[in-house]
Amino acid sequence: PSKGCGKKTSYQRPFTFQWSQGRRKVYIDVPQNYDQNKPSRLVFGMMCMGGSSDNVANGENYYGLRPLDTAKTTIFVAPEGNGQMLPWGQADYKLFDELLDKLKNELCIDESRVFSTGFSYGSMFSNGLSWNHQKVLRGVAVFETADVNIWLPQNTGDPIAWMGVHAFEDGTCTYQMGCSARNRILKNNSEGGKAVNEKAEEAQRNGPHKCYDYKNVDPRFPVRWCTQSGGHMWDHRDPGQQRSWVPQATWDFITKF
Repeated sequence: PSKGCGKKTSYQRPFTFQWSQGRRKVYIDVPQNYDQNKPSRLVFGMMCMGGSSDNVANGENYYGLRPLDTAKTTIFVAPEGNGQMLPWGQADYKLFDELLDKLKNELCIDESRVFSTGFSYGSMFSNGLSWNHQKVLRGVAVFETADVNIWLPQNTGDPIAWMGVHAFEDGTCTYQMGCSARNRILKNNSEGGKAVNEKAEEAQRNGPHKCYDYKNVDPRFPVRWCTQSGGHMWDHRDPGQQRSWVPQATWDFITKF
């Protein structure tokens, strides 16, 4: 449990976060039945290029995850990007650290269950965090990610739970880029990097999605890889379905821990 356990705290939604390099808008959704003495899971939703924290929180309901928190045990947070065309950069790692510290000091958070999610540039930022924030993040879920065209920290090589969703025909963050990001984590999460040679079962082209859980990784740090035909979007649907399968597959992954 974090230092904020036992403290009474309330936030405006959104609130303005004063950090060491300026001010940033942050959306936060604390469950109505939040208990200041009971540690809650914490999930970050990172916005994409051209997106907004408002859209993550209000438009997309944190990539469809918030409605699935029926037990109301999760605090959801969406920070605004840096206001530039590329919304996440080197300084935003410091923003993340300072924001996480603030939340831990003011809210009752289960520090063993902090996650970061995102789509496109937001997933690229969450993926970057998975390289050097393994001590504070239990896992990440990245939708259409890449490990190029963004500032990236040094990869510490420590393991982390990691889930990726990727479409074969994505022309922005290509399938190869997603596989490259995944393979770095497979290397971190397996003895001698052996999981990199494990071939994931993939979806059939134009068929329903396929999620594959790697067998050769440390079971404490699972890697899930979900594939389907489609373009650059996070809310993929199976043929003939109205509802995206991505939120439930992600929620199942996050709530394993």
